[in-house]
Amino acid sequence: MFGMETARTRREEYAEATREALLESAAACFLESGFAATSLDAVAKRARVTKGAIYHHFASKRDLFLAVMERQEEINARTVDEAAAAAPDPWSAIAAALDAFLDTIADPVYQRLCFVEGPAALGFEDWWAWGERTEIDLIRRQLDRVAEAGVLLIEDRDMLAHVLFGAVTAGVLAMARAADQEGERQRFRTVMLQVIHGMVDIAAFKPPWEGGAA
Repeated sequence: MFGMETARTRREEYAEATREALLESAAACFLESGFAATSLDAVAKRARVTKGAIYHHFASKRDLFLAVMERQEEINARTVDEAAAAAPDPWSAIAAALDAFLDTIADPVYQRLCFVEGPAALGFEDWWAWGERTEIDLIRRQLDRVAEAGVLLIEDRDMLAHVLFGAVTAGVLAMARAADQEGERQRFRTVMLQVIHGMVDIAAFKPPWEGGAA
């Protein structure tokens, strides 16, 4: 009995390791060649597994790509939540969350896979729905934190989260297309903070685009 339990655990560990290797390999292949030009044979070869191992974990190349995107988004959400939670006050939390998000999307893997290849791989409607499912929850958590502090001026947090999602998505796409991504990032950061500043009541704080909290 003990031996069977150990064997099952080892199988599970091997399966998890194989899945992780496939996600790493797929992310590299999609980054280098794009979704359309990447073959499952190339992913399997890079991961040093058989093509059958891919189908054991994923039903199709599209499902594999979606899993890669989900993995990238989990990292993004964790980074943003941790940055906001460590901030000393509500406005600093907003700025910290935005900066953490901008750091994440500056990563070429996240940017290309989630915002450049994503619409082509999933189709625009499914890609947008994926973004709503993942990003809006993240945005809503930040809004809830500000609302709990009693400084959010807008009552309809659900609609506000959707509006901010659209603004953030447009900003990321502008960054992805820009020749000067750092310059575009600074423009995006300034405008987003100015927009959000109009939604909160924090008179004791100097606008962050003028140098941070007073």
